[in-house]
Amino acid sequence: MPGMAGPGRFPSRSSWWQVKFSTSKCCTGREADPAMSASASPGRTVWIPGPFVPWRLPIETRNPKPGEPTNPVTSSTESMKQPRFRSPVALEAPILYATSPSMPLNGVRIGGRNQAPYRPETRIMVRSRALLLAGVTGLTAIVAGLPAMAMQAPSGARVSQDFPPFDKISEGFTEVAPADGGRGLYRLWVNKKTQRSLAELPRNFEKQDLFMAWTVASGVETSAVQTGDQYARWKRFGKRLALVEPNYAVISSGDKQSKDATQRVFTDRVILEVPILAMGPSGGPVIDLNGLFVSKATSFFGRVAAGANTRLATVEKAKTFPGNVELCYQMPLSSGRFAKLYYSIASIPSSTGYRPREADDRVGYFTTSIQDLGDPAADTPWKRYINRWHLEKADPSLKMSPPKKPIVFYVEHTVPVRYRRWVRDGILEWNKAFEEVGIVNAVEVYQQDKLTGAHMDKDPEDARYNFMVWTNANMGFAIGPSRVHPKTGQILDADIVMDEGFVSSWVDGWERQIPHAAMESLGAQTVEWLIDNPEFDPRVILAEPHNRQQVTTEIATRFEELRGKGLRSLHPSLDGPGKLVAGAGPEGHAAESNAHACTACQNAMRKSMDVAFMRMNAELLGLSETTDPDGQQLDGIPEEFIGPLLKEVIMHEVGHTLGLRHNFVGSELVSYEEMNSEGFDGPISSSVMDYLPVNVAFGDEVVQGPWTTTTLGPYDTWAIAYGYTPGKTDAILARCGEPELRYLTDEDTQGPDPMARRFDHAQNPLDYVDAQLAIVEELRGRIIDEMVDDGESWSKARSGYLMTLSKHLGAVSIASNWIGGSTINRVKKGTEIDPIADIPADQQRRALAIVLDATTPDEAYGLTPELLRKMTVEKWFDGGGFLAAEIDPTFDVHNRIDGIQDTALTLILNPTTLNRMYDNEFRAVEGDDVLTIPETMEGVKAAVWTELDARPGGGRDGNDAYISSLRRNLQRSHLERLVSLSGGSGRFGPSKAAVASLSRQQLRELDEQIGEVLSRDGSRLDAYSRAHLSDAKAIIDRVLNADYVYN
Repeated sequence: MPGMAGPGRFPSRSSWWQVKFSTSKCCTGREADPAMSASASPGRTVWIPGPFVPWRLPIETRNPKPGEPTNPVTSSTESMKQPRFRSPVALEAPILYATSPSMPLNGVRIGGRNQAPYRPETRIMVRSRALLLAGVTGLTAIVAGLPAMAMQAPSGARVSQDFPPFDKISEGFTEVAPADGGRGLYRLWVNKKTQRSLAELPRNFEKQDLFMAWTVASGVETSAVQTGDQYARWKRFGKRLALVEPNYAVISSGDKQSKDATQRVFTDRVILEVPILAMGPSGGPVIDLNGLFVSKATSFFGRVAAGANTRLATVEKAKTFPGNVELCYQMPLSSGRFAKLYYSIASIPSSTGYRPREADDRVGYFTTSIQDLGDPAADTPWKRYINRWHLEKADPSLKMSPPKKPIVFYVEHTVPVRYRRWVRDGILEWNKAFEEVGIVNAVEVYQQDKLTGAHMDKDPEDARYNFMVWTNANMGFAIGPSRVHPKTGQILDADIVMDEGFVSSWVDGWERQIPHAAMESLGAQTVEWLIDNPEFDPRVILAEPHNRQQVTTEIATRFEELRGKGLRSLHPSLDGPGKLVAGAGPEGHAAESNAHACTACQNAMRKSMDVAFMRMNAELLGLSETTDPDGQQLDGIPEEFIGPLLKEVIMHEVGHTLGLRHNFVGSELVSYEEMNSEGFDGPISSSVMDYLPVNVAFGDEVVQGPWTTTTLGPYDTWAIAYGYTPGKTDAILARCGEPELRYLTDEDTQGPDPMARRFDHAQNPLDYVDAQLAIVEELRGRIIDEMVDDGESWSKARSGYLMTLSKHLGAVSIASNWIGGSTINRVKKGTEIDPIADIPADQQRRALAIVLDATTPDEAYGLTPELLRKMTVEKWFDGGGFLAAEIDPTFDVHNRIDGIQDTALTLILNPTTLNRMYDNEFRAVEGDDVLTIPETMEGVKAAVWTELDARPGGGRDGNDAYISSLRRNLQRSHLERLVSLSGGSGRFGPSKAAVASLSRQQLRELDEQIGEVLSRDGSRLDAYSRAHLSDAKAIIDRVLNADYVYN
């Protein structure tokens, strides 16, 4: 305290007085205010400023008279209007020099007369440090400074002022006993009659770092999926408490000047604030939990809680534990449906002995990223720590040791008994990887069971427990989010949520999946280009015609909202909710750590489509022949098929909870032929962190291999070794050049490496693509006779065809990635492998041929008049069939096929592909075989306009036309592309000029070819073809004859 003195504040150290308290009772005989008691503990010595004459007379503070303002003191001249304590407090202090011994100054009477009776039970013994005279200024200093310094309570327990008594505000409330009989993180009270809840924070609340997580526990389709989380601490501002997010993201570990400069710019962030109702019995502030978590529910849950009827909110759960508080409120949402909103508040331990591990981009871990500005000489200010559990050997001297504290998962009682063993096996599979680092039984699993009561005292939303939760929202998703320490990356809690829709496969999302499959191969530059060219956007052209304008508007609006946020906002795995709605921004903690949660991990959702595909085509695909006819059936499908798929999804999600990111090159481990060969029983992927399709080997003489991977791959074991091996990791990282340890993740899927792809398969995915297209072709020929049984609706034929159409475009999209691609290796100098390698030109030509052959001919779609007469819809005017009620019962063949063909053109003639191809040409050395832009564009033109090289047969208008209706539409679309590209789009990139010149050249060639056909065979052409070609030539002539302005 003496060291605080300075000019303009307090006298120098020589003028300070030593003050000793003799008791903590106030003059009224009651216990003093808790904050005052905390300061006025008997025997405690504090310092107050002088100077004054060391004579002793009683000094008394008084309560305000009626009508006096009670605003907080803002200056010494205002101090007399605001007493420092609610009760009169008698003090013993020296007489100060004054003109009148009884003159009232600043709320203090000095002198021996006109004193109110007092009981000297709170007494301050003052000993002078200096014999100095002072005037009124000195008196003002002591009176204003005495409560602020001598009576200051510890942080979080300041003196109560102008608060009603706790007994009054807590009337009708019952205190919640701590769940374990000890002392809870907060003291809780609940009023069962009014369904309100209160909490008293501890005195040291401002020093507590908190982790808050919130979940819609019931009432919505994504129930049990954690909605968000936040790191924060409470901070008092007068009569209010603010929930503040501390700045952990940008720090300085440098000298004092660097720290001060950094703290000036990168400050904490206020999230929300609440009033203090009273000071509680333990001396801490009391807040209204309903006002925080019910009235402000939209701050946590966003639109989910918007319009909720908070008047009907009830307290469903209020539990307090030493390290956490669990709260749940039920209320009707805007729809009227009851929902439970669950909150978990836990203190973050300041020290656990955990040592963070720096991340390395060659191994895929989620990271906690911090900018440290303390070392200007450093290569980068970024410090990245991997997210992992604090897992270590109980006995480090043992080669194989159990862990000090295992990672424990509880399988919720809602998991169907028939699937529990597969869930358990999927979780425990990771023990194989931990055994490689010398830890046995690192992961433990316990089954919660409602029948026996086992572990029913544990809640999935409780942040102390890791749960595997089962839902039945018929959405087919799975997700494995984790919560980490914001400073170190230590994983504190994790859960897995699995939706039964994956197994039941009632999901009817084939039409919705078609544009997603197309967009999978398009880079960020193309996504931006499509904003200016929505007529080429697969999301638009594959939509229903009456919805295209709406889709266009939604895409443009979304793009404007995300403009400037770069790859993070455009990438599907990094786009989604994470932090509190109030002020979410890039300055928060380690947002990447839960990036995968934003898409609910598409692995299970897409696999549910494969399960539905297998259900519909079990007989056609030979599922019954490859499984045991006497084997167990689970929900109408062989267990030996569905069980391994479920296990693989669980392994994937558990990998996320251990800190691992996706590795989308895992599927390149073995060839398509090897995985479907006699005796093969190894993993079919180097990592379970890839998205793998179901492996279907189709054909009379083909051996069916594993339906999916059922064990960890070599990359998984290596990644765990890097993250969890104690000590140095140099030797582990030195293996990164081994082919089976290659790693590429979400952000790489928009890069040039075609292997960084979701749901591709095999060492050479083009082999897998050929197999998929063969399956599609075969199934389409058997829809009428074998897919639909007698008595079933013909709508099944339409659903079956749409399934094949989705598979069709998915295969085409995989192939298109290889055009203009390059291989990317995350290696560092010292490794013999180059970080960038060329894709062989013959592979790229093969991919181009696959795309064109699978989309441009009419025969590629397997449509016949007989099939088109069968593909109708089943209409029901209810929730189960309302969407179908709006669909035309006749199949819109031209709209569907036009969309696929236009999408194929976009997959080839887009700026990302052509710019990469342009760069590849430049990077090639003399003699290299390179696929060039002219060769690619010529290949497209030749496939689209093949009729110009043939002679018309004189057929009638219709199916015998020289150019079919599907082909005419395709040619018109290609012509529109050339016209657009010939103008040199502003967003197209560096190949813009070259592409524009080549496009105009092709327009001239087409103009000549079309003119020759019209002049030579015009009289023999059908009306459709003649009008189509004449119109095409007129368009070309206008473009070529127009004035060209260089853009």
